[in-house]
Amino acid sequence: MSHSGDSHSLVTAEDGYDTEFRSYPDDAWYSVQLLLEGERSEKLRVKYDEFPAESDNVFLADNFKSVDELHDFLGRFRKVSAQLQDPNCSKVVKGMRVCASDSFAAGEVLFYDAIVDDVLRKKHSNLNGQEECECIFLLFWLHGPNVGNLANKGVADICLLQDSELHPKLIYFMEISMQNIVKALPDFVPGTTSDDLVCNIVARLRETNGRPLSGSLRQGKYAQRSLSEVWPPQGGTCDNRQDTDVGGDKRLYVILVQNLEKDLSSSAVSRFIHEQTSISTQVYIFPSLPWEPYTNGVIMMDCKKDVEQLFGFLQSPNQFTVSSNGRPLVATEKLSLNDHWTLMLKSPNKLLNRREGGFSSELKVVCSGTEEYKKAKELRDLFLQFTDHQKRLYKKLCTEETSISSIPNYLQL
Repeated sequence: MSHSGDSHSLVTAEDGYDTEFRSYPDDAWYSVQLLLEGERSEKLRVKYDEFPAESDNVFLADNFKSVDELHDFLGRFRKVSAQLQDPNCSKVVKGMRVCASDSFAAGEVLFYDAIVDDVLRKKHSNLNGQEECECIFLLFWLHGPNVGNLANKGVADICLLQDSELHPKLIYFMEISMQNIVKALPDFVPGTTSDDLVCNIVARLRETNGRPLSGSLRQGKYAQRSLSEVWPPQGGTCDNRQDTDVGGDKRLYVILVQNLEKDLSSSAVSRFIHEQTSISTQVYIFPSLPWEPYTNGVIMMDCKKDVEQLFGFLQSPNQFTVSSNGRPLVATEKLSLNDHWTLMLKSPNKLLNRREGGFSSELKVVCSGTEEYKKAKELRDLFLQFTDHQKRLYKKLCTEETSISSIPNYLQL
């Protein structure tokens, strides 16, 4: 399909709406068709199925300023999810991530990702020779207007996620975008080739299937970020940024996490959170003493809505987040920080942001009813008992220090 102002549009007859895209305005998944346009195919047109042409989104390759932004963008595309068929309802199990429909006013139906919190199995009926599933699926919404809430759904509401490589047109558009990003690097020397660096980064993107690491994109234009002076651009699914005053005081939100593996990397934690909840975060992992078997850290965001969703996910009684060794992550508190912390975080040596580690992408969710869950619960309860004992010791130490400090010097002689 040609478009005014573009010299050509790269599309073939067999191209269809075989991709789904998580839209920026409402964060819902839509079936789309991808078109490459422009002299160098530097424009990506996203056409929505059964929507007029004015609803198209057009993204420009030179709008991407970092690999993180490109990662976030590519993570919004995937192969169209498959409608769950009645005879195959047993494929849906507790703890599984699915794409499901949610109904709103005026008959509007939108699709969002959810975690299966529980399944109430019922005997299937038979209608005119067709098997009909009557099971009830309890879903925990990961994004959308009802994020963090539970909903009962039937088989007709559920779609299964499909494993797939990046769409060939996305890969081509990604390569064009990467060339622009590389040329804008401070150490890029004009006249030299950037092909090797492009190939290396493209290979890394392909290995992760374009999984988002960070970044935010709003309706094809990059939103101004409140944290841009604190760390590389971060985004998320929060549509309400009233908590942020760009250019003035910056309100940051933090979740304190404890009982982390000492070799866990901050990037692995951020990646795991985004895969499970679609929330982009910045994670700092603190140093620990040699004799301590665990370490602690903070998960930082600039959106209160995201904090509430993530805190609910990490504290859900029906599941635990554990390491490859079974050590449960414990989210203990959420805080709102002021500019004092913002200024401190501008100095990278004030907090340890561990980017590499032996446990990269080794966090996982274990669900209620499994042996892994039972073991994680015992370890979590043991850790909470230990930290509670620590708090009592700290209080005793403070009391005794105050008592000693209050004694006059002449009495201590």
